[in-house]
Amino acid sequence: MINKDIRLLVVIVFLCLFSGRVLATAPDIELSVDEKAWLLAHPHITVAFDGYFPPYSFLNNNGKPEGLAVDVFDIIGHNLGVSFDIYPEHTWKTLYAAAKRKEVDVVATMVRQPERETWFNFTDPYIFKSMLIITRVDDERISTRSDIRQKKVALVRDYQYVKPLLEEFPSITPVYVDTILDALNTVSIGKADATIAFQGAAFHLQNKYLIPNLKFAAVYDPKHSLERIAVRKDWPILARILDKALKAIPESQKQQLRDRWLPADIPGTNRKVPLTEQEKNWIRQHPTILLGIDPEFAPFEYIDNGVYSGMASDYIRLLNQRLGLNMQVVKGISWEEAMQKAKDREIDVLPVVAITEERKQYFNFTRPYIQFHRVIITQADRPFITGLDDIRGQRIAVQHDSSHEGYLADNTDIQPVGFDTLQQALLAVSNGKVDAFVGNVASATYWIRKLNLTNLKIAAPVSLDIQNLHFAVRKDWPELTGILQKGLDSISDNERRIISKKWLLLKYDPVIDYKLAGKATIALAILLLAVMLWNLMLNRKVRQRTKQLAYQAHYDQLTDLPNRFLITDRLSQLINEARRSNTRIAVLSIDLDDFKKINDTLSHSAGDRLLKEAAQRLKNTLREDVTLGRLGGDEFIVLSGHLDEPSQAASIAETLLNNFRQSFLLDGRELKLTASLGIAIFPDDGSSPEILLKNADSAMHHSKKLGRDTYAFYTSELNQQAARRLQLEEQMHGALERGEFSVHYQPKIDISSGKIVSFEALLRWHNDELGDVSPAEFIPVAESNSLIEPIGLFVIQQALDILASWQQQFDRALTMAVNLSPRQFLATDLVTDIRHALATADIASNSLELEITEGVLMSGQPGVEDILRGLNRLGVTLAMDDFGTGYSSMSYLRKYTFDILKIDREFISDLTQDQADRQLVSATIAMAHGLGMKVVAEGVETEEQLSFLAAQHCNQAQGFLFSTALPARQVSEMLAQQEATGHFASTATPQGLLTRNP
Repeated sequence: MINKDIRLLVVIVFLCLFSGRVLATAPDIELSVDEKAWLLAHPHITVAFDGYFPPYSFLNNNGKPEGLAVDVFDIIGHNLGVSFDIYPEHTWKTLYAAAKRKEVDVVATMVRQPERETWFNFTDPYIFKSMLIITRVDDERISTRSDIRQKKVALVRDYQYVKPLLEEFPSITPVYVDTILDALNTVSIGKADATIAFQGAAFHLQNKYLIPNLKFAAVYDPKHSLERIAVRKDWPILARILDKALKAIPESQKQQLRDRWLPADIPGTNRKVPLTEQEKNWIRQHPTILLGIDPEFAPFEYIDNGVYSGMASDYIRLLNQRLGLNMQVVKGISWEEAMQKAKDREIDVLPVVAITEERKQYFNFTRPYIQFHRVIITQADRPFITGLDDIRGQRIAVQHDSSHEGYLADNTDIQPVGFDTLQQALLAVSNGKVDAFVGNVASATYWIRKLNLTNLKIAAPVSLDIQNLHFAVRKDWPELTGILQKGLDSISDNERRIISKKWLLLKYDPVIDYKLAGKATIALAILLLAVMLWNLMLNRKVRQRTKQLAYQAHYDQLTDLPNRFLITDRLSQLINEARRSNTRIAVLSIDLDDFKKINDTLSHSAGDRLLKEAAQRLKNTLREDVTLGRLGGDEFIVLSGHLDEPSQAASIAETLLNNFRQSFLLDGRELKLTASLGIAIFPDDGSSPEILLKNADSAMHHSKKLGRDTYAFYTSELNQQAARRLQLEEQMHGALERGEFSVHYQPKIDISSGKIVSFEALLRWHNDELGDVSPAEFIPVAESNSLIEPIGLFVIQQALDILASWQQQFDRALTMAVNLSPRQFLATDLVTDIRHALATADIASNSLELEITEGVLMSGQPGVEDILRGLNRLGVTLAMDDFGTGYSSMSYLRKYTFDILKIDREFISDLTQDQADRQLVSATIAMAHGLGMKVVAEGVETEEQLSFLAAQHCNQAQGFLFSTALPARQVSEMLAQQEATGHFASTATPQGLLTRNP
């Protein structure tokens, strides 16, 4: 009898032959015959990675998982000869639930707990984590594990450490968040006192998102939460296989992974630098230090999407933390402007600068902290060169005001061609406008790759000397040079290595032209030396390895609100977004009234406490997507984007003022505190952050002149518009219940017969206080305050009820058109409500025409097609309204099915005078008829227009030539007269009777 092992061997051979797979495991993974057979029988193993668990597993810029655990699975897959299918969901809650349902075979990282063993088998641990307590830098209350008692602690929902933590410290107040990053941000902005996070994850996120005001206050658990691989319960054999694969990874390879992803020790973000009292006083006397930077000096420093990035940005972050400095980048200026402003002492520090003789006149320098090589760049097909001597007399490009320009001036007789940016210089070499470029190898290769200049090469070193970059400090601030040097000295080799690896990934790829035509023996020796040098250092390709760092936030020390620098930056971002989305921004300047009296009578300490309470009240009043900041003193600022109307800013102002009118309680005393607000609107009142902030401040001072405890817009016109808008909103609430809305009906005429065949229902509003309000004024208000849905349903019900009576009394073929607003169209219950209205009126569904504008179709909402299909199934008639006024009406006619096309009045009004309009209308009618659609012309006012439309076989027309919109009673009289005479009696023509083909 064939024994079990032989049977399994036969199965393995069969599977290999049948599937074409060859199981090739690493020689040091000793799998049994059963285990090999199992792997061959299961070609698809699905693994899930937590996408929010850095640095162990997280999503990169392309949405793909990476991290230590991902690398481990790559090694395991390679060593076992298998591939893993990555589960597409990466949130812990989703993937954990899927794993319990066996939709996921393997979860890459999971802590073993008794309740989880119901669903999973576990490998031995392969990730060992320390848990740390993290607080703000200025919070000295927590220095040991037990200090978290009675504190507010940010905790990630469903993480396994939460339950035992709360059991051990029941006095803490939990603040629940969804991710570790959320927890860090919650502490950073003061909504929690501390959080507990894994060392590696916290270090990764704090460095990635540059959260500068956090520190590692204490160790919570040095060996907590050992991560294992979790395997579905019915696959224990796979757990054994993965265990063997983990054990087979060499220790040297494991160490490489740890070096790549984990900090060597707890990073010293809160490390104190020993400063003298004189140096501390100097820092206190200089609360802000302005930095001048080269916005295009990648990878050392550059601006990307408004964010200061590069190696120097990481050093500056560390120096700000450790020295208590507030170094801020002056944005929006070129390198030439930054250099000139630094010489004029309008800028204090240049962070990435090489020393030249000229610069020594203006600056003191720290010791070098970044190094690079200066090289010559040429086109790839240029003859071989060995140095500067070989390019004398040629056109040599450099960047203006760079150290390379100074080097050539100090050491050679070469007269270079200057360019404003490094990119321009490299493009000039690539295009043949100059012969070569002199610059540093890291920046040059970065831009060669980014600009895809494949015809360039690193041709030769300028010299064998290593070039240095320093902090350059204005000459009259020698104290700052010493302070910065102490800060640089505190940065460890490990931290420097981490920064370097983040921004530089260098590889050797020599490109050498060996044509030495006519070189002497000494030239041959130089060539051999150059080849050796090439193999060591030249032509290194520099690429950006990590995601762009997020913006470095700066906060007001008293309130933890964004300060002026951050407010200005965020306002810049909002302006860019508003330009793209064609929306408005409101900038509200808030100043507390008579606050000086608080400081004078109750002390500055009491005033500070009151300011903190005022800031908290403001934060609690505003939505999360609104930015609140403090500019200083008792002045706050609010930024609200994505506004459609300036009056929305007035609503925010009213809410804030009402909130301030409630008393503050301070030391057992009730204090009344009011505020004055000024509002500036982008783009109406300015196009830059500086102008908007200035104008909002001017408006705030104007509100104080008006009597305080009020608000004012920067322009009087907007003040009037806001007041009118608020009045409309106030009166509109309850207007439907009070019977203030009514529906009028404008006839639509069949052009061939001259008879009324349809109507358009038009909403009217009469208010006792406001009088008659134009739909153009009140419809946008109803749209914005969500009243449009009940009002729109009222119109449909009224229109269908009267249509039913007209059909019964006059003509069953009469139809009714009703406009659908964008919000009404996208309402969840639209189809259901219309079905109910048709049933209530007992009317055929095709008697109702729904007019839809292109704006509804352009909204990008995912449910548009489903709603249109639902309306089509209901049997109602669909009309595209205002055709020709949008940008892509033709594309929507191809994509969606419409029964009627309405030509906008804009093309009808000049029909008899404008040849282009006549051609467009003729073409539109022919196109619509070709698509099987009827055509309705809006805004017909003259017989000449009507005659032209009749000649083009337009189906229907409406406009003042026939009638304005009328109440139902007058329309009934008009229909009765038409039935009695056979003619339509116009309310608009002098003759009073239209007799076209009766």
